[in-house]
Amino acid sequence: MRLRRGVLAYPFSLAAILIFTCLLVFALWRLWNTEAALRTQAGDNMLWAIAQAQVATQQLDIALAQARLEEADADILGLRYDVLLSRLTLLEDGPQRRHLADLGHFEPIHALAEQVYAQEDAFLSADARAGGEAEALHELLAELASEIGRAANRAMVAQWDETGAQLDQQHSAILQVIATVMIILAIGAFISWRMLAAFDAEQRAQMSLLREQEIREAYRSFVALVSHQFRTPLSVIDASMQRILRKGETIQPAEISERARRVRATVKSLTDLMQATLDSMKLDAGQIDINRAECDITAELETARERQLEARPGRTVRIDTGDEVPARITTDPILFQQIIGNLLANALTYSPQTEPVTIRVRAGNNQLRIAVVDRGIGIPEEEKQMLFQPFFRASTTKEVHGVGMGLHLSRRLAHMLGGDLTFESKRGFGSTFTLELPL
Repeated sequence: MRLRRGVLAYPFSLAAILIFTCLLVFALWRLWNTEAALRTQAGDNMLWAIAQAQVATQQLDIALAQARLEEADADILGLRYDVLLSRLTLLEDGPQRRHLADLGHFEPIHALAEQVYAQEDAFLSADARAGGEAEALHELLAELASEIGRAANRAMVAQWDETGAQLDQQHSAILQVIATVMIILAIGAFISWRMLAAFDAEQRAQMSLLREQEIREAYRSFVALVSHQFRTPLSVIDASMQRILRKGETIQPAEISERARRVRATVKSLTDLMQATLDSMKLDAGQIDINRAECDITAELETARERQLEARPGRTVRIDTGDEVPARITTDPILFQQIIGNLLANALTYSPQTEPVTIRVRAGNNQLRIAVVDRGIGIPEEEKQMLFQPFFRASTTKEVHGVGMGLHLSRRLAHMLGGDLTFESKRGFGSTFTLELPL
């Protein structure tokens, strides 16, 4: 089911991106059309052209009346006539002509304009500015001004209608753009969610792969270790039993005791291996509980020392406790004993018989620090980063039987108790493992 969802996610994401692109193009197209409509409206101002023509007609009529009263000379009259001709020409050309035709006023205005053109000499002649002919020119200009005024009224109404329609279109376009942007945002959020989900899935897959690689590597190490650790003790047990069977009653009691001791040591090694493996499995499964209680620090360390010295008579373990160390600590005594026991066992195992091991106890910054110091073989520099890995054993410890789980388990137990386990070591000079626990 998960695989099916993963396969379908890509077409859905591709479709979302395609819809996202189409909506964005649509929004840009609507904005472009709106901007073009605004530019067309600004460039085609019909009312201005009609108003100018009407004003020019009235100014020519006024100048003609002033000329009859000899209050205006011929230059003024000619100027007004030329202005009227330019305004009429503007009305009869380009978009203004089409607009007048749509309003139904082009033909009347054009006919009156032709009469004005035909009466050019009369408008500019001094003799024509008197008598009945001047009255006819006045009536022609009045009729032209009236017709242009009616055209102006119709143009104004049409302009208002057109402006209202354009406002409705622009309002609709803006609403469409807003809706499109909201859909784009929604699709963008969906795409972002899909990308984050894909990234999270990729991270989980990488973590799973890394975990699987770690498990596989640990399994290989475990198989190799078990193969070696089981084969050697079993061989020792088998060889001892075969020798006892071959010699029969002739074997000396001392030799029987020695071989029994070897068998017991090898059995203990097998038992330790099985116990370490079980402890690791319990840790991985979260089956180890923490039962905190107040513990006497000195008493717990003395107990750990006595247990180790019972198995290794003749060795020396010193305890150096600072004056600042409190008498008691709240922790899990069983896990505490297990950590200290592992550290002491390693220190005694990998240091010479004649060298003592020291437990140095200090306190500060609300932390209890217990350092187990030995003068043993130490750890090679290039192997330090792998020391706490499960089933890892340093190259300097190959001659000593061991499981390679003690330090791994001890550090994990330290973390469970809220502390940590660190170390310092130099090959050939010894090691110091420090357990830090909160007070």
